[in-house]
Amino acid sequence: MNSQRLTPTTTAAALAARLRQEIDQGRWQAGELLRQEQLANEFGVSRIPVREALAQLQNEGLLSIEHYRGARVSWPTAAEIDEVFDLRRLVESDLLARALPLHDERSGRELQRLQEQLEDAQDRLGWIHGDIAFHEALYRPAERLRSLALYRQLRAPIDRFGVQKLGPGTRKQGWADEHRALIAAVAAGDAPTALATLEQHLDATRSVVLTACANPGET
Repeated sequence: MNSQRLTPTTTAAALAARLRQEIDQGRWQAGELLRQEQLANEFGVSRIPVREALAQLQNEGLLSIEHYRGARVSWPTAAEIDEVFDLRRLVESDLLARALPLHDERSGRELQRLQEQLEDAQDRLGWIHGDIAFHEALYRPAERLRSLALYRQLRAPIDRFGVQKLGPGTRKQGWADEHRALIAAVAAGDAPTALATLEQHLDATRSVVLTACANPGET
């Protein structure tokens, strides 16, 4: 793959974003090795921002760094998936509980629009991005920036496998029904129903991800 070279002043964060995008798009599969020297040559930067970018992606759970070799693309274990979804239930339930009384007609229309776009998505990457946009719109009125950042961090290692192994047709009706139930509960100001639906939604997603990640060699 030919990658656009970055300027010498490129920050590690910008390089991490580029590498994250290419991992998400399937350039590197689980278990593949990313070498610092090769990446530095490809992007036209020194090894320092490469090393920092790889460390950042390791903190997100996307890579595991092997000393003197490089960084290997990670594949989450069943225990790690369970831990991620346990944490997501805590973080996202808190975000939704705080956001729900602050939603209004305008934000409700935005949720409807995003859900319609999500249901029309035809490619895997667009579908994942659409789901992220829906959930962020659901939680945004809470104005809890650190919690939103943690939500994104928890999603990152799982969404990569969603791009590679799931798709718009995976459990399509179930996820759509749950999203629309969330929209209805938000519109009604019904916090108990909204929270129960969110937990059901995350638990169903956990089951799908566990099944999809059980066999990393299959697509």
